[in-house]
Order: sequence, then structure tokens, then C-alpha cells
Amino acid sequence: MIIVFDTNVWYSQLGLKSPSAAAVRFYLRQHGAKVAIPEVVRLEVAHNLSKRLIQHIESIRSEYRQLLTAFGQLREVVLPTEAEVHARIRELFGSLGVEIIDIAFSFESARSSFMKTISKLPPSATTQQFKDGVLWADCLALMETDEVVLVTDDRAFYEDQKPSNGLAKNLLEEAQGRSHPIRVLPSLSDLLAAVRAPIPLDADRLQHAFLERYRDSVYGTLERAGFELRDRTQAHLTPFATENPAALFVKFELTFECVDVTGQRRTDGVLRLTGDCSFDATAQVYSELRNFGEHLQFRVADGALAERRNHVLFADSIVLGHRVVTDVTRYPLDTQ
Repeated sequence: MIIVFDTNVWYSQLGLKSPSAAAVRFYLRQHGAKVAIPEVVRLEVAHNLSKRLIQHIESIRSEYRQLLTAFGQLREVVLPTEAEVHARIRELFGSLGVEIIDIAFSFESARSSFMKTISKLPPSATTQQFKDGVLWADCLALMETDEVVLVTDDRAFYEDQKPSNGLAKNLLEEAQGRSHPIRVLPSLSDLLAAVRAPIPLDADRLQHAFLERYRDSVYGTLERAGFELRDRTQAHLTPFATENPAALFVKFELTFECVDVTGQRRTDGVLRLTGDCSFDATAQVYSELRNFGEHLQFRVADGALAERRNHVLFADSIVLGHRVVTDVTRYPLDTQ
């Protein structure tokens, strides 16, 4: 499967860095799909997105100067330079985490698009959308190697300008007889619905990794309370797509039966372990496990509910000067 994103999708999804785009990139990687980037899309996105970011920077600087005038003295605001913006845009296309196919601008695609503009055919029926015609011609060429999915909300591609009507009739006719089919979807959410699938999370693997990492803390809590760990009774694992399509962020809660070993006739012992971690869906490996503490509940001999808690605290790093803020992406996914 080859995915082609129109320029409008790159813009609306912040260069495919939005939370929903992170989920799409994860699933595409799991499916072994590729993303094709026609040169006409790359050039337009690079130009307009750079312009947009530079405008944001200038706006912040202007507002900051007004604040500085009002307060007289402020901490310096550090913003990217224009050169850094252009460098970041160049990196953008190569940081998707999936295989990229670069489609160079070709005379054949240009000629095909030009003929549509003079014939007033979609996607150039009402306006001279030269770029859209080139994009379509590139999609037709890609269909000779694999199934193609074009994601665009540009109504010029659809019959009577309505996405619900599907491809324009002349485009549909051009697509027929190719080696592979093409689908045209109007939004990233439609693509996400088409590619998403349940994530198999192995609770046994997580339990083993967690107890190996925090054995002293967990069994220390039980020993001090006079309980012994028995079978796991529940496991709630919630995966999230992250900025890295090769890894998921997972929140979890593991619940275990516990028995009193002191002879005090305490019953209904339950131990809850909560935390989060990183998960490599390909290697099925849990790492970077964090323990948010152990919560032990039980009933004493007279039936009253009692509990023991062991809280695990994570201290923030000490920062001198300006603190660096990192964007964190979390998009909830389905589990099996």
C-alpha cells in the first residue's frame, strides 16, 4: 500500500505531527505501507509551511516587544531563526518513521495535467489546478506498482465536487485497467479508520518485566504487610501512539490476589500495581517502566476494610536558566 497525502493534509496535520497523524504513522509502519511524496507536494508544503512558521515567529516577537514596553524588563524569549525553520522543514519529510518514495516532477505528469486544464476536466474543471493534475498523474504511475490511497479534501477530485460521490468520472475512468486499485479519502480520520487495528498487548510479558524491575519494592510491600502474592486477576493496558511510530506509550494497572500469611484471618487481599512504559510493537518488548506505587487492600477479622500504600515519587530535574519544553504526543489506540 502506498499513501499519498495532498498538501492540504500536510498543513492541517502540522506536517503530519499531530496526535492523530502519529496514530496513522504507527499503523502505516505496522502494515508495512509506504508514503509517496510527489515533488509538487514537497515544494508547495516546504514553501507555505516555512512561510507560516516564520509568520508565527514574527507575531510572537511583535507581541513580546509590546509586553517589554509595558513591563520594562522581561526574560529573553528564544525563538528559532529563519535558517532553523528551513532546516526543520527539510527534516520534516524524512522523520515520518515509515518508508518514503520520492516522486520527481516529470514531463509526462506535467503534460497530463496541462491537458486537463485546457480540457476543463477534474481536477482542473473550474480552475487551473496544475499541481492537482500533476499529483493525479503521479498517483496513476504509482498504481503500476501497488495499491494507492490518496488522502485529500480538495473537492476538485470528486464527482460534482462532493466527496460522498467518490472520484470524478473522468478520473475513475483513467484509474480503471491499472495494475492496482486506488482509493481517495477526504480526511486523515478516514485513513485512520481504514488502517487502524487492535494492538496485541501481552499482559504476561508486562507483568514479568515489571516484577523483574521492581521486585524489591513490590515484594517488600507485601512482606511488611504479611501477605503473599498469588494469581493476577485483572490487567488493564491502554496504548497511545507517540511522536515515534516505532514505539507506543502504555498506561497499565495490574491486579493480583493476595493471601494473609500471618494467621490473623485477614481476607480478600488485593494488590494493585499502576505505572506506564514504552512498548516496541514489533519486538514485543516493554521498556522504560515506571512504578506509580503499590496499593494493597484487605479485610481484617471483623470485616473492616484496611489498606497499605507504597508511593513511588519521581523527582523533576533541576533546571538552570530557561527550561526546554518538549512536545509530547499521546493518541489512544485500540487493544485486542
